[in-house]
This record gives sequence, C-alpha cells and structure tokens, in this order.
Amino acid sequence: MKKTLIGLSTILHLLPHAFGVSTIGATALYAGTYGNKKTAWSIPLIPLTIGIAVTGWYEPIVMLSVFAGYSLSTLAGYWFLSNKRSYQRFGLAVLVGAGIFYLVSNFAIWWVGYYPPTAAGLLLCYINGLPYFGQAMLADAAYCFVLFGLHILIERYYGKVVPA
Repeated sequence: MKKTLIGLSTILHLLPHAFGVSTIGATALYAGTYGNKKTAWSIPLIPLTIGIAVTGWYEPIVMLSVFAGYSLSTLAGYWFLSNKRSYQRFGLAVLVGAGIFYLVSNFAIWWVGYYPPTAAGLLLCYINGLPYFGQAMLADAAYCFVLFGLHILIERYYGKVVPA
C-alpha cells in the first residue's frame, strides 16, 4: 500500500496544478492515519522530493520548511483519524494539517528575507499567505476524499488494506 500511495501521490503532484494546491498534504494526513507511527512522517517527503527534482530546487531554508511542514502534518492524521473517523474529525485533520504547514512554511519565507525582519513583516507574511492556506485546505480535503474514499472502497470489496 505504501508504494501505491507514494506512486499515486507523485503522479498527481507532477501533473500541472495551481500554486498551493498539492496532493502532498492529503498524503501526509493519510500516512498519519494508516501508516507506521515511526515512519509515516517520511511518506509525503518521497513524492515531494521527486517533484522538486523534476521541477527544480528553490531557497533551501524554505524548501526544508516545506518538508518539515508536511512531515509534521502527518501528526494531524494520527491525532484525529488513526483511531476514530467522522466528518468533524476529517475537517479538524485538514484544518490542523494545513495549518501546521501554513505556519511553518510562512515563517521560513519571512525568516529568509522576503518580508521585513519585524513583527509587522511576519504578520504581513502570514496575511499574504492566507489565500494559499485556503487553497491548501480545499486541496487537502479534495485529495483526502479521493485517498480515504479509495481506501474504504478497497476494504469493502477486497478486505483489510495493509497499512502504509
């Protein structure tokens, strides 16, 4: 299942998509939900790394923050969805996962100097990032619908799915 998840996420991530709209957040939530607690954080990094290798590298600190943000997003899947699932818990997982990514990645954008090194600059960075935060939540929700929906269908018709 892990290889299938990584392959599907990589293919979808490499397809043209709007900035801030990616499969990686949903992959992180799915990995946190069904993956091994010790290695789930690494699952979203593989398609992300392949995508960066294909499309190009960028500011190293920002890139590392993107990796960290998605790795930490797996915690939202683990916290909210690994034991019990409901619409409310899915909503919270998407909100928290995208929120973690938003906070970490925007802080790095401010840190490397895209905004003035002041509290006002940090606030402006977070304000300017809000549209991308909204897009990320919508993308995570849509891709989670696909990933978790496929998981449910496979379990319904073929039996228990081997964890990621």
